[in-house]
Amino acid sequence: MTSRLQWEVFVSAQIPVVTNDFPPGASDMKWSPISSTLISGQRDAVLVDTPITVDQNQKLVDWIAASGKNLTTIYATHGHGDHFFGVNTIQKKFPKARFVATREVIAVMQKQASAPVVNTYWKPRFPGQIDSTLVVADELKGGVIELEGEQLVGVPLGHTDTDNTTCLHAPSIGLVVAGDAVYNDVHLHLGESNAETRNDWIAALDKVESLTPVAVIAGHKRPGAPDTPNNIEETRKYIRDFDRIATNTKTASELYNQMLAIYPERVNPAVLWLSARAMKPGT
Repeated sequence: MTSRLQWEVFVSAQIPVVTNDFPPGASDMKWSPISSTLISGQRDAVLVDTPITVDQNQKLVDWIAASGKNLTTIYATHGHGDHFFGVNTIQKKFPKARFVATREVIAVMQKQASAPVVNTYWKPRFPGQIDSTLVVADELKGGVIELEGEQLVGVPLGHTDTDNTTCLHAPSIGLVVAGDAVYNDVHLHLGESNAETRNDWIAALDKVESLTPVAVIAGHKRPGAPDTPNNIEETRKYIRDFDRIATNTKTASELYNQMLAIYPERVNPAVLWLSARAMKPGT
């Protein structure tokens, strides 16, 4: 029997970030583009991840509404605020849509939505743009979402660009919505990693690959870039290059410049700069 499920990706464009920590030679910074995936059957749909600001999420709402599908569920792959801060905006349009995540993701989400983190990290970077109501997910018991008789399976991945991340696997169509385990032609956020947890990230990529997907949706992707499984190996290679260069350089600038020489075209080198600064603070 042929699966009736389909998927589409909405990419929220880069938006300015208020900061004074710019890469060498730069005078501004933007956030990476953010992917939201709609998996749908004949009537119903599941949304995976939301962007950050109210305006971004209103555009996402309009896109979902234009699909004509009944949104039943919102799933967050991991607990970073740039993947769930939009839930309140989505639920205003689709009030019956439940918001779910794994227990481990919820633990990270609670910290991200806490007043200290929102007031010291998110609001200063996006003044007047963060929803005043931040919704934390309910636990997805059993780790499975049912969509018109098909299963969407939350797969624990451990540490990728933060702790306790997951992907959502739709076996019947060979789809993996990978969250930030996979990046697609965008510089990786490695600022929360160390040598050990970068190995954990490699293991997470191996786990995604073991699902033998035909399509892999990265949490951050260049608009229009193909959602192929090749992005798994490209992400793995980037991590290994970063690890190697981090070991053989002394300063953040050296690490940044050598990585940029290998990846000159990836979107948002500001993220690479922040990763380098986290790896080699004060240099």
